[in-house]
Parts: sequence; structure tokens; C-alpha cells
Amino acid sequence: MSFLAEPIDNKSAVSALQEFCAKTKNIPPTYNFIDGEDGGYVCKVDLMELMAYGNGRSKRDAKHLAAVNILRKIRKLPGMGNIISQDCETMTMGDPDEALININRDMLKALRDYCVRHEMPLPSIEVVQQSGSPNAPEFVACCSVASIVRYGKSDKKKDARQRAAIEMLAVISKEADNLRPGQMEVVSTKKSEGLDLDETLEELEALRRKKFNTYVELTEAGAIDHSGLRLCDRHNYFKNFYPALKCAALEAIRSDEFMTSKDKALSVMSALKITPKISVLKSLSVVPMLCVELNCDLDVVFAALETNIYDQIIDYFSTMLV
Repeated sequence: MSFLAEPIDNKSAVSALQEFCAKTKNIPPTYNFIDGEDGGYVCKVDLMELMAYGNGRSKRDAKHLAAVNILRKIRKLPGMGNIISQDCETMTMGDPDEALININRDMLKALRDYCVRHEMPLPSIEVVQQSGSPNAPEFVACCSVASIVRYGKSDKKKDARQRAAIEMLAVISKEADNLRPGQMEVVSTKKSEGLDLDETLEELEALRRKKFNTYVELTEAGAIDHSGLRLCDRHNYFKNFYPALKCAALEAIRSDEFMTSKDKALSVMSALKITPKISVLKSLSVVPMLCVELNCDLDVVFAALETNIYDQIIDYFSTMLV
């Protein structure tokens, strides 16, 4: 377990990450923030299909620690250790395999506050596993909100619960819907200055005003037509198909004269005067993966293995034509 031993210039990690992207010609990282009830933040950063996050009392601190964590991940990638400077101060804070521990902010409280404010079920957090030796214990905490479950791991029960709460907070927030489980490096022991807190609160208030104004503008603009094709309309389309064509298709469905399901399915569609567009999709399966698109007034597309797709088409019309 690692602690941030001393304050670090907040420009160092963010700047190092920016320089790395320029040197390797990668798209610059994207940062997203989750605000807490007490004015703290969790920042998620995405780069090179990697994801990391950090937390702090201000957006600046959270962004800095998120950059630290993703740099630590990048350095573990093959060939990246030589690109990132060995003496980069963001990479020398303890063991890179260990996560820094948040000791300034109660993430359990932040998670509960977030759930209350967004009318979500309250979180449930408990230690579900204890392993290791007495000298090096390992605890796994489970955090659940409704059907969403995330885990946190540490050598202390309290820290494991904190990490599980951070995992959950990142997942349920709008800015972190795609966060993968198993990333637990949330970190900050640096105390923010009053000026930073005031600035972040002002930013938060401005964001809330912007959201409210956008909502009012959309509401005053009038209701949006969300009408679409109902399932019963789709059924009725085939049920009320041309009687002669429907009769011929049902006769083909009931027939036992066809050697294969493919022949029967093609005969059914031919009886309905529907010409399918058949294409082969990319697949890891030895059996071809087919896509069958019907040229009718509705969007009807089948996608399945060649061994199954024609039976599915027959079953589909057996239901839709009656």
C-alpha cells in the first residue's frame, strides 16, 4: 500500500501525459469529472483504450492523480518504459503496482450522497473475502447499488470498502458509464486550499445552472415526437398481408416436402414475394455467420449461424402470419 509522501506540482503528471501523446502521436487524453456532495471530485481519464481515475478536493488534484495513474499503467505496456522518462516524478511515487490511498475524503459518504441526490437505492458495502497471511492480509469488499456490483481490494478492511465505493461511484455516474471493474487506483492525500475549493464550487454551480437552462429550453421548445413502430403493428403488417400470398407461405411452412430448412425458408419468402438480401458477416466461428435482410416495408434483419438462421426465419413467419 502506498501513500503520497509529499505534494507534487499539479502540472507534472498532466504535462507528462500530454508530452507522451505528442511524442507517440496519440490522441490527447479525455478527462471527465464526478462531483461529490462535499465538493470533492473523482476524475476519469481515457487514453489508448486504457482507463484510470483519481480523486481530490479540487478538479485540479483529481485530474493530476488520474494522470499519474494512467501513466503508471502506460509504463507497464511493452516498449513504453523507455519512452516515458525514468526520472519522471509522477512515476516515482512508491510501487507502481500499488494504488495510493485516499485518506482525506470519505468515499462511502460521497457514494451515499450521490445515490440520495439522484434518487437511487442506497449502497450496500461489506467485506466478502479475507485471504493472505496475518502479516500480509488481503480483504475484498463488495459494493452493490440495485443490480450493479463492484469490488475493492486492500490490506485493510476500511480501504477495501473505500475502493469499492469509488468503483461504484465511477460506474453509476454519467461521466463514467464504461468504467471497467478491477481498476482501483484512486488517490489523494493532498489538502486543497480554500481558493481551490471556492473555485470548484463555483464551477459546480455554473454547471448546474447550465443544465437547468438547457432543460428549460428543451421543454419550451415543445414535446419531441417519440412515436415509432409498435410490436403489434409489426405483427399486424404480416398478419394482414395479401391473403393469397400469405396462404401460399403458410402452405410452404406446413409442407414436409423440403429437404432442408434453407429450401423451406426461401420458399416461404418467395411465396410472400419477398426477396432476401443474404450476406456473410465476419465471425470467429467455423460455421458461416449470415445476415438476411428482407426487402419489405418494415426493417426486418436476421443474423445467426448458417445452421440456425433458416429455422429462425421459418419460426418468425409461423408466428407473424397468424
